[in-house]
Amino acid sequence: MVSSYLQELNPKPYSCDLDMIKPDRMSELLFLTIDGGTESVRVGLFDAYGTLLATAAQPYPTYFPQPGWAEQDPDEWWHALLTAMRVCIANAKTRIDPFVTKRIAGICLDATTCTLVALDSTGAHLRPALLWMDVRAADQAQRIFETHHPALVYSPSGLAAEWMLPKALWLHEHEPEVYARTTHLIEYTDWIAHKLCGTLALNLNTITQRWLYNGRSWQWPTDLFASMGLPDLTSKFPSQIAAPGQRLGGLLLAVAQAIGAPELANIPVFEGGGDAFIGLLGLNVVRPGSIGLITGSSNVLGGFFDRSIQVPGLLGGFPDAVVPGLWLMEAGQASTGSILAWFKRNFALDLPDDSAYHTLDQQAAHIEMGAGGVITLDHFQGNRTPYTDSHSRGALWGLSLASTRAHVFRALMEGIVYGTRQILELLQQTGGSTTSISACGGATHSPVFMQLYADICGVPIAVMQVPEAPLLGGAMLAAVGAGVYADLPTAAQAMTHVAKVYQPDAAQHAQSHFYYEQYKHTYSSLRALMHRQPPVKSLPN
Repeated sequence: MVSSYLQELNPKPYSCDLDMIKPDRMSELLFLTIDGGTESVRVGLFDAYGTLLATAAQPYPTYFPQPGWAEQDPDEWWHALLTAMRVCIANAKTRIDPFVTKRIAGICLDATTCTLVALDSTGAHLRPALLWMDVRAADQAQRIFETHHPALVYSPSGLAAEWMLPKALWLHEHEPEVYARTTHLIEYTDWIAHKLCGTLALNLNTITQRWLYNGRSWQWPTDLFASMGLPDLTSKFPSQIAAPGQRLGGLLLAVAQAIGAPELANIPVFEGGGDAFIGLLGLNVVRPGSIGLITGSSNVLGGFFDRSIQVPGLLGGFPDAVVPGLWLMEAGQASTGSILAWFKRNFALDLPDDSAYHTLDQQAAHIEMGAGGVITLDHFQGNRTPYTDSHSRGALWGLSLASTRAHVFRALMEGIVYGTRQILELLQQTGGSTTSISACGGATHSPVFMQLYADICGVPIAVMQVPEAPLLGGAMLAAVGAGVYADLPTAAQAMTHVAKVYQPDAAQHAQSHFYYEQYKHTYSSLRALMHRQPPVKSLPN
């Protein structure tokens, strides 16, 4: 059997020379991947053809101490991660082979970005992590943007409050004792890697996009940091920087024991990056011109280009952030699936939790385009692109006494898709292909929602067989890192497969035009009001 074959090659745990494995046995190698999301951590086990063989997910809470704030507890991440890894491996042993772990050739990981973790000299976190959607540093972001420093060229419409520098500046100004005790500032992705293999490193993907790092020109903009009162900031960064797919170290024995698989000790751990951007790999978006849509608590649209371009309202292009030699262009919506989760949590308490979304979907499917005149602005946690406005907030208007819960849920979905359409119109200015979009994530589980994406955006939406594209992208990085494939385009061609294509309805697309224009006018009409709104210091219980 395969397990004994690999065991003969590897008398010691994972000290194998992959060059020794015969080419016809490469397909038997497996890859374990980790995706630290907003609401849960997911773990998947893949083969070299991109087949998802086993999976597990474990949720954790998000805390909202004040409007615009969002925090998570790394201790709860760790408990959830160990549980999910343990369950995924147990499922694989039951369903595939009791010795399936002997076929695993590597682990890769990704997580939300920019979720900032402050560690002390012992490696313990000093406070709850500042989640990516936390926009408390809006004022700091504005002050930084007003410097017009060259490092801000990739964010031409404004600096988002979620990025590292505004958050670090907020920490320095509002929690100076925590900032002073901070030895290392890292991302959620980096934290997972540190816990798994003991290596402290920054992942190139995130720091290129969120930390103002540019490996091709200025490295760190230390003069900008100093001008903002943070001359010591880079001293709090780990010195090692790892590119996606780079080997970070071996899985610690204590971790292998904790997940019930001590035989996995020393298995290679490969670098990943931000969840959505590793997800582009899992959508086969690896060549210039293609566009991917990663849905979830937030939406990210991205694509790669063979040149450096900047378009107001978009982010990038970031050099070598995922695929070596290509520039990543990025756009995103700060609140998408999290809006629907908010609605379910507060206004669907009468529905069973495990079927609430299905019921709401079916009710919304019977509402015509335009949601009975109800319009949603999807800026519940600010706007990432095209406005980069951390002070903006969600809005819901056009309600009447004839409006039902179904009208409101339909309006929420339509508002989210209108935001996506607005970004696609900007992407057309880059020369990127908008004749079709590859999609993944939570929204792809809803045929109603995906048809809305196709109808409102007016383009076919291809849904992949593996909706968990970040997990699959991690498997691709591990497969390349392990030597199974020569490069990412080759791995993507072998490991990604389309499950279904949603075709747009021309009549529905035409009907959406008026409401899309209403959506765009909503922000321009309310912006001044929202910027005058004083901050709410606390929420009622």
